[in-house]
Amino acid sequence: MEQILGALLAGAFGAIFGSYATLFAYRLPRGESCFGRYFGQKSRCPQCNTIIRTRDLVPLLNWLFTLGKCSKCRTKIPLTHLFIEFATTLLFVLFYLKFSFSQEFMLYALISVGVVILLVCDFTHKHFPQPILIFILMISLAGRVLHDGNVIDVIFSAAIGVIFSALFYQIFYKKTSGIFATQSQSLDYTKFILISSVQFGLQSFFFYFFAVMLIFTTLLVLKIPNKKNRDNFGYSLLVPFLWMTLFYPLFN
Repeated sequence: MEQILGALLAGAFGAIFGSYATLFAYRLPRGESCFGRYFGQKSRCPQCNTIIRTRDLVPLLNWLFTLGKCSKCRTKIPLTHLFIEFATTLLFVLFYLKFSFSQEFMLYALISVGVVILLVCDFTHKHFPQPILIFILMISLAGRVLHDGNVIDVIFSAAIGVIFSALFYQIFYKKTSGIFATQSQSLDYTKFILISSVQFGLQSFFFYFFAVMLIFTTLLVLKIPNKKNRDNFGYSLLVPFLWMTLFYPLFN
């Protein structure tokens, strides 16, 4: 019973964080303030400009209240909003079941929120917002220092990450005539691989990098990315990252 109540509480926290994550995922790529609810313009319907009521901002339940539409003009709310709230809720529950309410739960849950935001931003704008990359890097850095007890191992991991992220950039952008939508997108992916080297220990990072290279190589063999189809491929980095984060102790 205690574990069930804990999972419900973790899910509630995940839904709340997911609600704010939708705000970041929508506004950051557009260069808008993410703190408008308190310091600027409140959340509004992009179609009719109606201020969204507080009762329509209740995580997940708002879809039952509004049926996924603006209460004023009935414009459909993007499904990415529902995806973020559902994904963060599920991830918080999974991290709770893995780590209970602990230091690891707090760190990994926050990282997962950032990763979900990146996943949606890559899907909608083919871009990783720099503030979210920095946020994940800072949390990952704090987690590694707390886990390892020193900074030397983190610096060494980051040095290895520089080498392998540069290798990724050379292979999948320079040597393939640019399979990504823009050079900026490829740099975003490269930066995320570098962040991953800070998040994981060396053994875990090598496993992660191998998985990412395997996925991208498979995509190339299947000719999914090409000059006519330069799409978003952030999921190839982000999904393995979440999986490794959830099962990190097994590979450390």
